Amino acid sequence: MMKKIILLISVIILPAAVFSLDISVPESVEQGGVITVVLKDGDGVKAEFGRGGTVYSESESFKTKVDDHTASIALLGVPSTLSPGIYYVSAGDGEVRKSIRVESKDFFKEDIELNKSMSNLRQSDDEEKAEQWRSLLIILKTVETEDVFETGLLEKPVEELWTSSHFGDIRRYLYSDGTTAGSVHAGIDYSAEPGTPVYAPGDGKVVFAAERILTGFTVVIEHLPGVYSLYYHLSKIDAEEGALIHEGDSVGKVGATGLVTGAHLHWEVRVAGVAVDPVPLMTGGLIDKAYILGIIEKQ
Repeated sequence: MMKKIILLISVIILPAAVFSLDISVPESVEQGGVITVVLKDGDGVKAEFGRGGTVYSESESFKTKVDDHTASIALLGVPSTLSPGIYYVSAGDGEVRKSIRVESKDFFKEDIELNKSMSNLRQSDDEEKAEQWRSLLIILKTVETEDVFETGLLEKPVEELWTSSHFGDIRRYLYSDGTTAGSVHAGIDYSAEPGTPVYAPGDGKVVFAAERILTGFTVVIEHLPGVYSLYYHLSKIDAEEGALIHEGDSVGKVGATGLVTGAHLHWEVRVAGVAVDPVPLMTGGLIDKAYILGIIEKQ
């Protein structure tokens, strides 16, 4: 009789590599500010800022060089309209969570009177306007983790006559029919002569360059994953969509296209789709290098 021989093969299952995801966030941030999240073992991890089940901004982490170090960070925008208080930053589908305090900031209040044509432009129930906003928001919430172009200071994009409106201004539009509507200003308005050159404030990629109903001739530049600067009401566009652009390159010319009461440049910066104050980015940079280095030295 032929004997059956049964071979027993032992399979050794090795434990999967264990990564210790951890995040560091500043103790506080101002309304309209940017949160620099430093992640340990967290490349390509989604970070969220919110409270009570509401997410106000979210983005994916990316690698960047800070001096001689490589860090994984994510940048999150804080809406200027948030009430001061304790909020949370989480990462890894809520695997880790840290608290952060949102501090109050003073904002100007202003009334803006619109003539009949400008009132109609803003009040009209136009599906094209809505679609243009939806399309722009898709761009502003896009996070390309390899697109690291600028980490330093942003420069002022135009030589202005004066600053006519500030970031976070609480506006009340006075329509020609006697009604009113509230709004929060998402950027800075620089009053300048028509035709004044507008320059790129830092390196980046042009991701939008076309005319829109409310913002006229418009350019959008991507500087970092999820970080974009926007230029509204231009009389002429010099930047080409899809092209790489460097600090000081021409974006276009100051104009009065779209919804305006006079010639000016509207400049805003969005982080993870949220409008943030550009002024600190002109003095402290797009990323907080000192904070990042401090975290790296502790790790």
